[in-house]
Amino acid sequence: MPLSAGPKAHARPAKSSKHRAHRGLAGLSTTMRRSTPLFHRLLFLVVSFALVFAVAAGTSGRATVNAWSVLVDNEVVAIVDDDEQFAQELQAVLAELQEELGRPVRLACEVWLELAEPGTEGADAAKVARELGDSLPVVTGAVYVFVDGQPVVACASQEDAELAVQTVADNYRANLLKRSGVDILDFGFREQVTYEVVDACPEELRSVEDAVAILERGTDKVIEHRVVRGDTLWGIARSNSLTVTELRLANPQVKGDLIYPGDVLSLIVPHPYLNMSSSEEHTYRQAIPFGTQVRNDPDKWPWERVVVQAGRRGEKERTVLIERVNGQEVSRQLLSEQLLSSPVTQIVVQGTKTIPSLGTGQLAWPTVGSLTARFGVRVMGVVHTGIDIAAPTGTPIHAADNGTITISQSSLGGYGQVVFVDHGGGRMVTVYAHMSRRAVSVGDVVSKGQVIGYVGSTGRSTGPHLHFEVRINGTPVNPLQYYPSS
Repeated sequence: MPLSAGPKAHARPAKSSKHRAHRGLAGLSTTMRRSTPLFHRLLFLVVSFALVFAVAAGTSGRATVNAWSVLVDNEVVAIVDDDEQFAQELQAVLAELQEELGRPVRLACEVWLELAEPGTEGADAAKVARELGDSLPVVTGAVYVFVDGQPVVACASQEDAELAVQTVADNYRANLLKRSGVDILDFGFREQVTYEVVDACPEELRSVEDAVAILERGTDKVIEHRVVRGDTLWGIARSNSLTVTELRLANPQVKGDLIYPGDVLSLIVPHPYLNMSSSEEHTYRQAIPFGTQVRNDPDKWPWERVVVQAGRRGEKERTVLIERVNGQEVSRQLLSEQLLSSPVTQIVVQGTKTIPSLGTGQLAWPTVGSLTARFGVRVMGVVHTGIDIAAPTGTPIHAADNGTITISQSSLGGYGQVVFVDHGGGRMVTVYAHMSRRAVSVGDVVSKGQVIGYVGSTGRSTGPHLHFEVRINGTPVNPLQYYPSS
């Protein structure tokens, strides 16, 4: 007969006249499918207790009158000497676990006591109950979040489950509102979310924070990306919310940073359980670029360019309707556009005065002095783009041919004080550098032999000399080819 009654007590028919008493442990048993790991643990206990009792039977000559078989899900796992003590100790083990977890627990399997065969030796009930209690699975009441009918994560209560789902929605909304001018019209989950009270192992329970992380990340989904021209590892990783390191780990075949059009890369990307759709109105300001109007002035030289009216960008306000899935924009529709300010056109006056072709093509020696450096490659591979003529400071420098002054500057890089003479339409230009003083201005028309400045040592110079260049269509050539006797 059963030793105790209760809502969880199970009555079992006697196997034979020898099994006259059964005991279901009230409050401890429940029906649940047994897992494979549990079966292996129970099998181990059966073998272990069988060995103990075999030794006890061989060493004791007296029979035990009231020995009890312990059955777990219809499997005998032990024989004990006191049914009451066994039940009390097992209850104590569960009470300790319940206190440790801070929530009610119960066994996830059926535990029974039956009178053993006469003469069977029983082990210490308290010891067996504690060892057995530490190995039996337990369950506790939990609330599972179901997504489209599939269980995803277990929480300790309905409040925790609902808070986790609400936090996912709040996080999504907060990310949308990080941009100014956003008015969220609608957002929600693309999946159906429900809650169900179920039995779960205590270790399956998740905190609200962990539940949010599970719902947002979900599982890792492997997709393929075919490389196109312009792709980089950094760009591919960034557009898929990955790091370059994660992308490399998923694609060990990639060596260095080189990828080529047509390569196929594996992307292990988060596949969230909950996906959000949203629509929003976004109002923002957009700059309108200004145009440039060029007015030609035949009285100014081509190098003279003057901005007479500065350009200014305009501005317009645009309102668009944006549809997003998981924060990624999938469509955009223009709702309204308002002009705030018109752009102001930039007006530029550009000189178009024709430079006269005054040059004769026969160059005069530009100054009196000694040739100290020739045109061409110097030591260490440096190219000397002209010739150097050493002379005392203040020695007059003459125009090598008729022309027009296009540059007359006090400092131009390493040239120091320098003058450029255009000898006709920009085809031939001569350059006079390192002057101590200039005698001409931009736009002056000079004749061959006219003094245009004086020898000095300005700019990058090691002593007073004239650096003289000849440029044809902008490219320096050897000036000495125009002085066959030099």
